[in-house]
Amino acid sequence: DMIKKIAVSCLDVDYSSSGWMDMYQVKFLNTDYTVQAEEKENLLDLMRKSGLNPDAPCGGHGKCGKCKVRIQKEGEAFKEVLSCQTVVDADLVVDFSEGAGKASILTYAEKKDYTWNPGILRFSLTVPPCPNGKSISDWTRFAAAMKEKGIKSGSLKPDPSIASVLGGILKENSQNVWVTLFDDKVLEVSAEDRPFYLAAFDIGTTTLAGYLLDGKDGREVSVASKMNPQAQYGADVINRANYTLENGTEEVTGVIHKAVNEMMEEMAEKAGTTVDRIFLISIAGNTCMHHLFLGISPDSLVHAPYNPAVEESMILRASDWGIKGNPNAQILMLPNIAGFVGADTVACLVSSGLADEEDWTLLIDIGTNGEMVLGKNHKMAACSTAAGPAFEGAGITHGMRGAEGAISKVEWKEDHFVIHTIGDKKPIGICGSGLLDMVSELLKSGQMDETGDLSCGSSIVLADEKESGKGVPVTLEQQDIAQLRLAKAAIASGVRLLAEKQGIEIEEIKKVWLAGAFGSFLSPDSACNIGLIPPELRGRITAIGNAAGAGAKEVLRNQDSWYQAEVLARESDFLELAGMPDFQDCFVDELEFPDPSMLA
Repeated sequence: DMIKKIAVSCLDVDYSSSGWMDMYQVKFLNTDYTVQAEEKENLLDLMRKSGLNPDAPCGGHGKCGKCKVRIQKEGEAFKEVLSCQTVVDADLVVDFSEGAGKASILTYAEKKDYTWNPGILRFSLTVPPCPNGKSISDWTRFAAAMKEKGIKSGSLKPDPSIASVLGGILKENSQNVWVTLFDDKVLEVSAEDRPFYLAAFDIGTTTLAGYLLDGKDGREVSVASKMNPQAQYGADVINRANYTLENGTEEVTGVIHKAVNEMMEEMAEKAGTTVDRIFLISIAGNTCMHHLFLGISPDSLVHAPYNPAVEESMILRASDWGIKGNPNAQILMLPNIAGFVGADTVACLVSSGLADEEDWTLLIDIGTNGEMVLGKNHKMAACSTAAGPAFEGAGITHGMRGAEGAISKVEWKEDHFVIHTIGDKKPIGICGSGLLDMVSELLKSGQMDETGDLSCGSSIVLADEKESGKGVPVTLEQQDIAQLRLAKAAIASGVRLLAEKQGIEIEEIKKVWLAGAFGSFLSPDSACNIGLIPPELRGRITAIGNAAGAGAKEVLRNQDSWYQAEVLARESDFLELAGMPDFQDCFVDELEFPDPSMLA
């Protein structure tokens, strides 16, 4: 303080308006972090900058209440605050642990045989020496040797990084060289055969799943998963997109690149290799995740006519985007269908084979941005529905993601609710599958009518303060049911209007495939009971796991699937629900729950 006053005095500037900022120390409990914060710096922003990935589903607007932390100033007791509404004005100790265990992240997909026909090849090649009296470059003789062997190398262009080591390898290895080739690109030349790998990523709005494949036969050798760190800028794509419009894409893009690189390192370590042996990386994600991964502004997604900035598939050099791997590793970006039906849906189509089904088949990925496709015989229509983050626990009073302590299943037995939690821990909140069960049981038991009104007051206690794992009751509130109604109406109206688009009745849909984590863990009966999925489709529902991740693996294993992805994207007729004349009426109709007397 004295130094600041002397400096300001020498400059003849008023200290009070000099712009000097006090600095404070902020210690985060349960971490190794003690960071410096400027006076009046926002606490949520500080946590983001520190790489702590705070939970902020609403993007930091003070609406969701999920960024609560406990702070302590010197000489004072801990108090609970919203980090997004708190500024640093003293040295602080911050406790941001929620008591929840590690979230359950779905990486499993329905097991299917695959055809091993990769676009990446590794082979041994003999390159004849330059004849005496001739001047033929190493690269020219190398390309001619590949053509002679029948390798389809197309217009093979010289690569300085490869050419610089090629001659030395040929001299030291009796004119023999091992080549790693993708498309028309030589990715590596080496003196001996070496293991190589491929990596597939499903970049979801909430979670990330990664898969490492052996480059010689396509076997899955390791898996990694993470919560998407972009969630600290908003649980849903709209909040996340709006943050980048105000602050640029660098920060949000940076955290996803960091997460993918960490997963690459983790998978490589599990497989007993290093990231520089990864040569091909595929990326599937919804359109917003696709754009933010590439640092593309989502402006076109949040303003009419809500088109993507790019929809075509792309092949990119990984190092140009800060992604780890071999120095010449390539990224395969799967194509998008529309503004809110993205590459993850295309990956689901690739892995599921929906286009080849002879019966009407409905594929639904239920999440914050619910995408669905209805089709058969390559006649497909796709749409997205703004279901919001209620299924992920955001916007629900005691909502949470699927993690230890989350109420995941609810049954009404005799005169009370029986709850089940993930990990059999004490309940600390309720996740999406538990929320569906709860509302279904309320309907079936007559404690709630079709409009969602509770007959037993505005609040139901699922666990009192003694039973709860956090010392306060876990409840379901009337307002939580209202949030669920909006989410279920969005999904249900999408299904109805897709059927109308295809000119069929709901009863004509013979199969319903649920992709993604929420679809894998929900009760199909509960989903039909509340009308999330039309009750007419009861008994036709199958969970197919992480179909997007399976599709991301498939395009690495089979180059025909990579080419097919673009075809499937263009064959899918996008349905803009908001632009349909009867959308509002359909949505309002679906806000009501089914007649309890008709339930299972």
